[in-house]
Amino acid sequence: MNYGLGLSEKKKARDRRNKFFKFVFYICLLGGAGAYGYFEGQAEADRRVANSQDQVNILAQENTNLNEKIRSAMDKQSAALAEARGWRDKYETEIPKGPTLEILQLVQSRLNDGMDPTRLINLITLAQNESNCDETAEQKRFIVNTPIYSSPDNSISLGDGSVTVSGEGQPTLNTEGKPEAWYDPEKPVTISFTQLGGKAEKVSGTLPIHKSLVFGANEYRFSISKGRQSFAAISVIRCDFP
Repeated sequence: MNYGLGLSEKKKARDRRNKFFKFVFYICLLGGAGAYGYFEGQAEADRRVANSQDQVNILAQENTNLNEKIRSAMDKQSAALAEARGWRDKYETEIPKGPTLEILQLVQSRLNDGMDPTRLINLITLAQNESNCDETAEQKRFIVNTPIYSSPDNSISLGDGSVTVSGEGQPTLNTEGKPEAWYDPEKPVTISFTQLGGKAEKVSGTLPIHKSLVFGANEYRFSISKGRQSFAAISVIRCDFP
């Protein structure tokens, strides 16, 4: 009996040891799995941190490149603005304006009309501020025609026959608002200048009207003002040209 009891105790002891070793084994297994999971997770986290750092470095480099491009663009813009200001200043200081521009435009127009450049240069060279003019002006009068009255003798010759002058105007209205035969000197008139040879020029406006014509070495300066009823008074003075 004692022998059987001893065997039973040994078996129980063995079972307890087996259970203990199994428990320890499971604990070690779980610990190993936990440790593996921890280190694997840490490695994954390290990889993600490394990837994130790489992305940060890439973005930082892109930002640096973008800032350099912005600085380069701003430098180019500043250079372009400075160049534009330089051209503007050059335009304002060198491009002619006012009377100078008008003279250049007139010169270009005469050249386009076929005038000899050498002659034009000579004329400009000979030009001077002081005018050498006749002491007395030639004075006459002429009839200004209207749509309801046209005089056959409404033109006159001046400057030794160098130019013929005539005029047209609007009729004067009487108290009843009806037109009279003579022109109204307060309304615009048209004065025609016909040069010897057939070339004609017209000037329109209210009196007085002033006009200059050049014939060879002579310049004729005309002044037209209102005269007695139906008439306009005209005076012309000859000056050396240029």
